[in-house]
Amino acid sequence: MDSKIKTKFLSIIMLMGLFSGACFSQGNAIHNVTDRDQRFAPGDIVANRSATATQEIPTDLLYDLKSTIYVKNNGISKVTGAAPLVLQFKDTKSFNVASKSNALFNKVEMIKIDIASTTTLNTPFNLSSTQGFNNLKYIYLNCEFPVTEDQIRSFIQNADPEIIIFYNIYKRS
Repeated sequence: MDSKIKTKFLSIIMLMGLFSGACFSQGNAIHNVTDRDQRFAPGDIVANRSATATQEIPTDLLYDLKSTIYVKNNGISKVTGAAPLVLQFKDTKSFNVASKSNALFNKVEMIKIDIASTTTLNTPFNLSSTQGFNNLKYIYLNCEFPVTEDQIRSFIQNADPEIIIFYNIYKRS
C-alpha cells in the first residue's frame, strides 16, 4: 500500500515539475524582427522591421543539434561536424572572423550571437563585411538583458531583407 502512495506522490511531483517548467519558459519568448517593406536598395540599413513573438525558428539550428563553428577571442575556438550550419559568436569582439574568407562558412545557415551587456551593442554586426555566407538564412541574438527593437535594428546593419532576425531576452536566475 505504501509503495502505491509513493508512486502516486512521485508522479504528481514529476507532473508539477513538468508544468511549472513550461510556465516559466514562456517568459523567454523568441521574437522575430520582420520587414514591413521588402523594397530595399543594395547597401541600405534595414530599419523597417517590427518585432513579433514567434515560434517559427528552426530549433535544430538554434539548440546546437547541427554542426557548429564556435568563435571567441577573435578566433575559431571549436568546430563540431564536417559541414557546419551554425556560426556562434560567444562575444561581440570577434566579428572580424566573419570578414575573412573561410570554406567553413559556405554552408552556414544561422549566425548566433551572445550579447552579455548593453555596452556590447556598441559594436554593430555589419553583414556587408561578411564573406562566404551564401546560405545564410537566420541571425539569432541571445541577449542577457532587456533590449528594444530599435537597439536590435542599430546592432544588425546592412541585413538582406531575406535574412530572418530573431532575438531572445534571457534573464539569468
